[in-house]
Amino acid sequence: MKVKYFRLCVSIAIIFSLWLTGSFIVGNDLLLPGPVKTIQRLAELFISGEIFSPLLFTTLKALGGLSLALFFSLIIGFAMGLIEILYEIFKPIIITLQAIPIVSWLALAILWWGVGFRSPLYIVFLTLFPIITLNITEGVKNVDKKLLEMARVFNLPKKIVFKDIYFASAMPFIVSSLRISSGMMWKTVAVAEFMVGISGLGRMISDAKYALNTTDVFAFTVILIILGIVSEIIFDKLSRRMMVRAS
Repeated sequence: MKVKYFRLCVSIAIIFSLWLTGSFIVGNDLLLPGPVKTIQRLAELFISGEIFSPLLFTTLKALGGLSLALFFSLIIGFAMGLIEILYEIFKPIIITLQAIPIVSWLALAILWWGVGFRSPLYIVFLTLFPIITLNITEGVKNVDKKLLEMARVFNLPKKIVFKDIYFASAMPFIVSSLRISSGMMWKTVAVAEFMVGISGLGRMISDAKYALNTTDVFAFTVILIILGIVSEIIFDKLSRRMMVRAS
């Protein structure tokens, strides 16, 4: 564990050194503000409380979109995995949704929901839903056939078969989806807020861009990076507990 934290500190030190060196070479805060100035700005944002409202709105949109995606993906993913005809019908639809770029969703979001809270939330949902659904479907379809045969031989109740065989088989794929989504949702919500939001960290980055305040752009970006790292750690711990319970 100590070695792990030591390596993490070394990585952070390397990033800090490269950033500091780059800022000295550029010599212009408008193009590349240094890490010290960015950290000072971060401290100001937290001390003044200016950051808490956009941070809360961004977190609600990101987690709300992920929750919606996970809820519908569990239903549709298991249905596709268990029923072959649904798999053949819905797989091309899900793949099509996955292929649609975020910029297209952004354009449609303005027409469908306008600017505001809902658009970034639904864009996070639409981005994560295909990824999670396809992963869950594959998990269900890859269930060990020998276990199913054994369940039929012993005439096990459907509830036990679903929980201990199908759900257990899909659990590693659900965990993998959550780990991928934990980083992707912050990027997606920030882009959505930047383009169609009226609140949140993405909107703050947009305002800073128009004000030519590069330091604020870096400060808000650092917060999003930290959120991504923290959420990945949280999802990793939760996934381990889920795996233990499923087994």
